[in-house]
Amino acid sequence: MRDQLRKAEARLAAAEGALLVALLAVMVTLAFTQVILRHFGLGLLWGETVLKHLVLWTGFLGAALAAAAEKHFAWEAAHVGLPERLKPWLRLTANLSGAAITALLLKASWIYFSDDRASGAELVAIGGLIVRSWVASASIPLGFALVMTHMLFKSADAAAEAFGR
Repeated sequence: MRDQLRKAEARLAAAEGALLVALLAVMVTLAFTQVILRHFGLGLLWGETVLKHLVLWTGFLGAALAAAAEKHFAWEAAHVGLPERLKPWLRLTANLSGAAITALLLKASWIYFSDDRASGAELVAIGGLIVRSWVASASIPLGFALVMTHMLFKSADAAAEAFGR
C-alpha cells in the first residue's frame, strides 16, 4: 500500500513537473517575443497580463513540487536530538497540520474563484478569443488542492512509518 501511494504521488509530481516546464517555456517565449516586438515599437497588448498570471500558475506548481519533496516547510529544530522512533510522529503532525491549513486556504480560494467565475469578467481578448478572468484565478484553488494532496500523501506515508507498516 505504501509503495502504491508513493508511486501515485511520483506520477502526480512528474505531471506537475512536465506542466511546469511547459509553462516556463511559454513564459520565456512570450517574454522574449515582447522584448523583440518592443524593439520595433510593437507589442502584444495582452502579453504582460498573461505573463503575470502564468507566474501565479508556475508558483503554485512549484509549491506543489516542494510539498512533494517535503521542502515546503519543516520543523527542523524539533528533529534535533529527537529519538528516531518519534520522528515519524513529528513528520505526521507537520504534514497533517499543513494539510489542515491548506484545506482552509483551499476553501477560501474556492469562494474567490466561484465569485470570479460568476462575475464573467474578461481577462484578455486575443483576436476573437476572450479569456475570462476565472481561467487565471483557477490556479489558486487548484494550487492549494495540489499542495494539500501532497501533504496528505506524506501524512499517509508518515502514519504508515509511525505505526510500523
